[in-house]
Amino acid sequence: MADLKQIFVERARQKCPVVIFPEAENEIIAKAAVEAGAQGICKPVLVGDEGVIKGFVGEADVTILDIDAHPELVGELAEEYARREDFPVEVAADMLSNKINYASMYVGADKADAIVAGYTCATADAVLAAQEFIGLDADAAMPNAYVIVEPDNFTGGENGMLVYADPVMVVQPSSEELASIALNTAASVEKLLGWEPRVACLSFSTKGSGGHPDAEKVRRAVEIAREARPGLLIDGELQLDSAIIPRVSEKKIKGENVLKGTANILVFPDCDAGNITVKATTLFANGGGTFAIMCGFAKPVGELSRNSDIDGIVFSTAATAAQC
Repeated sequence: MADLKQIFVERARQKCPVVIFPEAENEIIAKAAVEAGAQGICKPVLVGDEGVIKGFVGEADVTILDIDAHPELVGELAEEYARREDFPVEVAADMLSNKINYASMYVGADKADAIVAGYTCATADAVLAAQEFIGLDADAAMPNAYVIVEPDNFTGGENGMLVYADPVMVVQPSSEELASIALNTAASVEKLLGWEPRVACLSFSTKGSGGHPDAEKVRRAVEIAREARPGLLIDGELQLDSAIIPRVSEKKIKGENVLKGTANILVFPDCDAGNITVKATTLFANGGGTFAIMCGFAKPVGELSRNSDIDGIVFSTAATAAQC
């Protein structure tokens, strides 16, 4: 993934957006944010106790927002949220005393371009805060996540890389939700990676070979996605080999064959299948799966793995900043 990291860094440097880190009372996060700033990836804003953060980073060139010591910082955003949502300002202030919520609203109020979180808080908390205070993209019905993998000895997909969606967020998607996952991921991949998306919606069945409601769910998702975006290269339901191996695709698929075994985005029928495949790719094929990349939000939301090191957090920050 070295080349991919460099692509993200270069794109991030072109804009050097403001990125807020709500978990900066953690030493790893604080140091990673400073490193991202030093590399020109972003202008970091760190939320937390000023004394604690300065103990980690000294006099580094970062903005620190100590909302516990300066409640007026919360009050300013609380008033904006209260106006926006017709909400009691006292309740809004209580909600925004939570650092994840505050940072999300900081982005929602256009004071920052993106947020990176999830190292110390649950992913679900970061997602809920982003939905509430940042909101969804105008074309997105819901948010989802994807990862980029690069399996050993695989030459298909996009220069040996594949995108897996959604192995993290949407556990048991309906046909409508699968369609949203496909559409969100395709749009994000175009913007972030510059690929032409070729989307395969996966199943145990290829084009009706297995008559079952689960396969029908996937077929219906493809229909919905095609109706929403007629020009998108998307097909399903497809077994994995039919999606990524041209000779298998030619053998198994009779009639319309949109992808011809060249898919670069794989949409899994549920989170179980997606998550297991990510782990299997990483463990058995040295796949080097990236952190989860969130999509569907009005502004970029970066999600961190709890076992990330400083380099991994900088990588995630670059990918997030590159979407700004």
